[in-house]
Amino acid sequence: MIKSIYPFFVLLILQLPVYAQLDNTPADQKIAALLAKQPAETTDALNEAMAQLERFSESDISALLRQLTPPGKGDNAGVEYAANSYSYHVLTAGKAAQRVTFIKGALAALNAITDNDNKGFVIQLLQNAGDDTAVEALKRYLNDDYLNEKAARALARIGTESAGAALVAALQDATDQSAVNIANALGFMAYKPAEQALLARLHTSDKSLRKAVLYALSRIGGPGTEPFLREAADEVDYVYDATDATAAYVNYAYRLAAIGETATAEKIAARLFRSTKQDYQVHTRIAALRLLTQIDGNKRVNTLVKGAKDDNSIYRNAALTLLVPHLDERTSRQLAKGMFKADESVQVAILRYFGDHRSTSVLPEVRRALDVGTPEVCATAVSTLQKLVGDEATGELIGMLRESDKETRAAIKDALLITENPELPALLTEALAGENDPELQVLLIELLAQRGVGSSVPVIFEIIQGNAPVQVKTAAYQALPQVVRPSDLPDLLDLLPAASSEYASQVQQAAVVSVNRSSNRADQVAAVIARCRKSDMTSRSLFFPVLSGIGGEEALALVAGYADHNDPGMRRAATSALAKWSGAEALPKLIELSRRKVMDSTQRDAVFKGLIRIVGLANIPIEQKVLHLRDLFNSAESVEQRRSVLAALEANKTYNALLFAGKFLDDEQLKATAANTVMNIALENKELYGPDVTRLLTKVMALLSGSESSYLREAIQKHIDELPRDGGYTSLFNGRDLTGWKGLVANPIERASMRPEALAAAQEKADEIMRQGWYVEDGVLHFNGKGDNVATVGQYANFELWVDWKLAKEGKEGDAGIYLRGTPQVQIWDTSRVDVGAQVGSGGLYNNERNPRDPLKVADNPLGEWNTFRIIMVDDRVTVYLNGELVTDNVVLENYWNRTLPIFPMEQIELQAHGTHVSYRDIHLRELP
Repeated sequence: MIKSIYPFFVLLILQLPVYAQLDNTPADQKIAALLAKQPAETTDALNEAMAQLERFSESDISALLRQLTPPGKGDNAGVEYAANSYSYHVLTAGKAAQRVTFIKGALAALNAITDNDNKGFVIQLLQNAGDDTAVEALKRYLNDDYLNEKAARALARIGTESAGAALVAALQDATDQSAVNIANALGFMAYKPAEQALLARLHTSDKSLRKAVLYALSRIGGPGTEPFLREAADEVDYVYDATDATAAYVNYAYRLAAIGETATAEKIAARLFRSTKQDYQVHTRIAALRLLTQIDGNKRVNTLVKGAKDDNSIYRNAALTLLVPHLDERTSRQLAKGMFKADESVQVAILRYFGDHRSTSVLPEVRRALDVGTPEVCATAVSTLQKLVGDEATGELIGMLRESDKETRAAIKDALLITENPELPALLTEALAGENDPELQVLLIELLAQRGVGSSVPVIFEIIQGNAPVQVKTAAYQALPQVVRPSDLPDLLDLLPAASSEYASQVQQAAVVSVNRSSNRADQVAAVIARCRKSDMTSRSLFFPVLSGIGGEEALALVAGYADHNDPGMRRAATSALAKWSGAEALPKLIELSRRKVMDSTQRDAVFKGLIRIVGLANIPIEQKVLHLRDLFNSAESVEQRRSVLAALEANKTYNALLFAGKFLDDEQLKATAANTVMNIALENKELYGPDVTRLLTKVMALLSGSESSYLREAIQKHIDELPRDGGYTSLFNGRDLTGWKGLVANPIERASMRPEALAAAQEKADEIMRQGWYVEDGVLHFNGKGDNVATVGQYANFELWVDWKLAKEGKEGDAGIYLRGTPQVQIWDTSRVDVGAQVGSGGLYNNERNPRDPLKVADNPLGEWNTFRIIMVDDRVTVYLNGELVTDNVVLENYWNRTLPIFPMEQIELQAHGTHVSYRDIHLRELP
């Protein structure tokens, strides 16, 4: 005993100072500390709040609840969340003392609070956590029109004798609406002493009150109630009405059964069953039958069997469901007896029932149904037979096909599709080989195809090469892609030139499948290429779709060679195959084709769609995909093509893609697609923010329409509200003029030493030079090769910079760059200039001497095409992505102007002039901490 007391005593002593300190904390400080973290967003935060509340006194609880303000006058979320959570917390094991304190505090607050809505909230808390001590306070509100319902519910949940007595006492003089709430509460409690008081309010003209009283009486299950409930149900002919009288009588019977009054419950159920024989009373009849079965199921088997054959499908299905626990061989035979004299719908229901419950004892009746039943009955019997005997039914079902009607054949087909019988392929193939009926041949071919039976290929080839009717031959060709094996490739390549034009595509698909299924794919591809090269010119193009489907560089080179053929038919065939190419290796060729104008519009559209598809498939950075799609947009010839590009941009969630789509929010034909793309890119990436993003999303909200527009507007507004208010991406180039840019004056060190008037004069001269060399056209900033660098008016420290650039294809010695903090440079150049080392690619820090200067890889697009830089500078270190590829990784940028000094902490950004025509667009910057 001493051993057990001592640790407890030590623990108590250790804790006393802490509790004393907490108990002495003023209530307003306790409450402020609690509410500062409400509503709790995590489980740990909620647990901490509950621990805080456990240390609240009765007066602290009251003070907390008295902080509630009337609706519209303040924010009650924190108080309500904490108090409601605690009202459940005090019900957990070991919290009896805390519950007592909480109830006392809530009662004190209830007495002090004057606003009815806040009183209602406190009553709700007492509904959650209250006990008998709260009854006296709650019963005062039973005659309050505004709080009556809440008080009644709280008393019902407390559920003690005094709570019930309070409700009964209030019922007598309550208004009709208050009486409804009180009656519902008494029903919830099933408070037996309330029976007479409820009966006294039964004969009311108010339907809501009558419904509540009937419900309460049914829940109480008192002996004096039955005549009144029976009379009420009889008055409405045992169907639904506004007072739910029938439901109350049914529930009363169920309640009697639940409390052990089964004899009376059975008597009532039997009376209900006998009184509800009409179809419009079927639901009441079912409820009565369910109770009778629940009381004594064995006694009701005959009734259930009879009900299972009833013409009313609702009643029939209910009887079958209730019969399941009593289903045995004897019951199954009872169900089957006389089944064929019943309506078709009854036969179908019973046969399906036999199958679902595996009643194998009635197999003879199932087989008889196959002989004598209607088409629908036969079809159901087929399914049932399959369920009862499984794989053993396979041969029997195949044998039935010839003599069966169309519906039964369809059912047999469905059954054979799901069987797992390993002999099925051989049985089906054998049946097809010996069948002459065209309809049956087609069905068997379809089965073999859907089951993917490769061993059937020889028989299918025989049909293709024979004199079969058109529908049979068509089915055989259509089956080829589903059944062919790798070993069938030579036969398919032989068949292709011989097949008529309407069947060529099926053979081509089959050849692709044959290659792709092979474990030695390289040899299979080589065989197709060799056969294509060996074929004559009249049939060679037939192999292009096969090569398109299998893909690969060698196949691509072969087909691409014919895209420039002098024969128009061969060109069209090659172009079509390239547009449908299965691998991303076709991307460069499709880009080339998309820029040609010699194809007809159908071919150009095919190439256009193929290029969008291949860009999506290609394993390339999304920045590169955006560049391809933007180029494709510029070559689009129709509104539909432009829409397809804007829709494809949605999958490539970059800032450039968002802004590009945003340019078309004012285009009547494109704005719907553009809005969807802008919305989905922005909502899925909270890193994309800034004034332009907010502007575009606001515009999107105004464009939304349709059934989900309200929801989407709320989602967009919530996204905008949650974005940071400051910072984000800003545009350095407005796409219209040179606003925000200036000419270059000297270097940072020299500029810093210049007097203001000298700097201003030099700047004026530099701006004049800038305007001679730099100009804006079609949203692009161009340098014509004459002049000096152009610089931002603003200065920047740490930042993320996006910029698209392009060197002129026809230019000589392409060279440019981007100065960071006024210092050269992130290099741009023509990679063919090996004489100056340009073969290393763009994106390096060219002027570094001590730190790395060359990029990690070559990621440049061909000369004359757009490229995207993403440049990140933090302190003196620079990271560069070119077209989504990392080319410079956190490398120190040296101070070119004085290598003994670190890089300038803040300076302008410059676009270099190097005697070469160079273009820039989409220049966006985000300042970083």
